[in-house]
Amino acid sequence: MKIFPAFFLPVLLASPANAQQAAPPPGEAPSGAPAETPESEAEEGEGEGEEIVVTGQRERGAVIGDIPPEIQLDARDVRALGAGSISEVLDALAPQTQSGRGRGEGRPVLLLNGRRISGFQEIRNIPPEAIQRIDILPEEVALRYGYRADQRVVNFVLRRRFRAITAEADYGIATEGGRDSYELDLNLLRIDRAGRWEIDAEYQHEAPLFEIERDLDTDLGAFRTLLPERDRLSLGGTFNRNIFNDVSATVNATFDATDSESQFGLAFPDAPRPLSRETDSRNGHLGVALGGNIAPWRWSFTGNYDRGNTITWTDRRDQFGLTDQAETRSETANAELVANGSIFDLPAGDVSTTLRAGIERLGLESESIRAGLAVASDLSRTRGNLQANVDVPIASRRNDVLAAIGNLSVNFNGEVEQLSDFGTLTTIGYGLNWSPISQITLIASVTEEEGAPTVQQLGNPVLQTPNVRIFDFTRGETVDITRVEGGNPDLLADDRAVFKLGLNVRPASDMDLSLTANYTNTRIRGAIAFFPTATPEIEAAFSSASSAATTGASCASTPGR
Repeated sequence: MKIFPAFFLPVLLASPANAQQAAPPPGEAPSGAPAETPESEAEEGEGEGEEIVVTGQRERGAVIGDIPPEIQLDARDVRALGAGSISEVLDALAPQTQSGRGRGEGRPVLLLNGRRISGFQEIRNIPPEAIQRIDILPEEVALRYGYRADQRVVNFVLRRRFRAITAEADYGIATEGGRDSYELDLNLLRIDRAGRWEIDAEYQHEAPLFEIERDLDTDLGAFRTLLPERDRLSLGGTFNRNIFNDVSATVNATFDATDSESQFGLAFPDAPRPLSRETDSRNGHLGVALGGNIAPWRWSFTGNYDRGNTITWTDRRDQFGLTDQAETRSETANAELVANGSIFDLPAGDVSTTLRAGIERLGLESESIRAGLAVASDLSRTRGNLQANVDVPIASRRNDVLAAIGNLSVNFNGEVEQLSDFGTLTTIGYGLNWSPISQITLIASVTEEEGAPTVQQLGNPVLQTPNVRIFDFTRGETVDITRVEGGNPDLLADDRAVFKLGLNVRPASDMDLSLTANYTNTRIRGAIAFFPTATPEIEAAFSSASSAATTGASCASTPGR
């Protein structure tokens, strides 16, 4: 389907003075800049032969540790992306933020001003104009924040002061007709020294696309959709303030409602209307984040509660007038406490550690009625985890310890998870960070982990979708099938070993140029995945599915597991 670029109408009402970084107090250098010596004092000092001392500090909002960003974007670079929110910024930067070490789930680790956030909902609608800088860092930085080293890290640094009302309207059409869409978005954001608050509302509509609108030569083209009709409403708010003087507190809440309808053709030639499937989803989220410092430790606490409900009606309206129904109710609550600090000193620097303790409770209830037969499922999982990471400096140019080999540090990390429905899982990792000269950084790491299937992969209700068209590679023809999809309660845990070697080179300090190369080797045993295309080899491996003339989208372990 060819789509014209959506007509875009942004409206931004912002105070130029407020949108810029606040001026520092008199006599104080801006954050991240070296203190300047007055010209008269410098001249006087030179005349007397005295030493001039220039004092610098880390960039405002920089991440913990000594691993530099692989990519750093300033405000002009962010504006050049043409995005309307942080969500769209991440979409535009996806090639730079993807990792070959993870399980292909979700976005990279996200930080705000160098600190953990309660969740993506907290920042997803912040307008790009409020961003001062974006740092993209390798997976090893995630260990410093209590995450696994299997996702890249993206750190958003906001302006000190910003105020804006942003309204956006999009309208899209297809060149071949059908499937027009529109979207309305309103965002209010204010950032100042006291904190920030944000309110966001969004509505989106997408019209259905029928086979007849793409000239597909079928009798059911006018009654079967290629893409469903869809309506979505999203409301959200975030409030951040300092409490107890030096503790940052953030509360975020969102609500999403989505309705969609698909059509699958006629049950029989004289049917009064086509078969259809309606899906209604309602999801709510509440997140809390606290962060502060207790010298020499830096700590953060995050807590989240999510509740979702999805109901699906599949109209089969045959001679018996039956309608299939499936309902899924999910509930998730989690809390994590992370502390990072120095435990003792070595000649090359501080030995630092990151400790994380977390607990999560997930419940999944599902009910389905197919052909008049009711099936219910009630699954739950409680997960507790402990993780520790230790970074040990070996050589340091700054401290003149083995300076001939540059900066060198090693790290060791481990995690233990206890799952109420799966037992104990472990993760072990180690690696090194070497910078022989300031322009070159080399990172090597090894991770071995066990991963359990999700509760959804185990217990999602079974759905049947009639009149789905697929290409049968065995027969060499396109056929209509009934697709069966859902969870598989017999799945086992997988075992994953990953080796990574990464190189980052900055040829010249006065050029905004960096070269990055990564080699990743991943070995997975007992992998969990959705069914691929039903090739003859897949049909032979899962002969029961092919003999039933169905294709499964359910999860399945590798044969033999």
